[in-house]
Amino acid sequence: MVFCIIMELSSIRIIAGSLKGRKIPTLQGQGIRPTALRAREALFSILGSIIPGACMADLFAGSGAIGLEALSRGAKKVMFVEQHSAAGQILEHTLTQFKLGAQSQVIIQDMALAIQNPHLVGWRPFDVLYIDPPYKFEQSYQLLTNIEKADLVARNGYVVYEHFAKHTPPSDIGQWHLARTARYGDTRLSFYRPQPPDTGSTKDEL
Repeated sequence: MVFCIIMELSSIRIIAGSLKGRKIPTLQGQGIRPTALRAREALFSILGSIIPGACMADLFAGSGAIGLEALSRGAKKVMFVEQHSAAGQILEHTLTQFKLGAQSQVIIQDMALAIQNPHLVGWRPFDVLYIDPPYKFEQSYQLLTNIEKADLVARNGYVVYEHFAKHTPPSDIGQWHLARTARYGDTRLSFYRPQPPDTGSTKDEL
């Protein structure tokens, strides 16, 4: 009974789609910080029709709320990466419960190693890459640079970087160009697009 109460207090709901209302268990503490409801709603409102049929990677997945929301809204498949083993195992169990095993995979590994993991590399290019490192992570820019160099994103793909609202996102990260930012309380979402070197611009800016 105590365990059930704890899980009830540490869960969030899927907002829309085929899994609307389903609860996602969230591990409390340990640096796990689910994306706020308002920010999640805004994210999927901005991405809109991009999600159905998309191949997505949810990096620093935590509870997996972003990737699960994407699957609920019609994403073709989602790769989750989470370095915290307990959170990763809970996420794997959730995906099994929701019968999403065929459309997803969880990599429980440090991000520096995960971006070279053959399972992750084998799924590229990703249409949407969501990156949500801890807000106090001091090496965010170097991490973003390393992820950009891993060449995981489709040429017409989208990169979303979630970070603390008071931090100024870089305007360019390698071939990624900052298209827009949006603030929701303490959270800021920065949207990047791959920038083709031959044109100097991208189509379909957000």
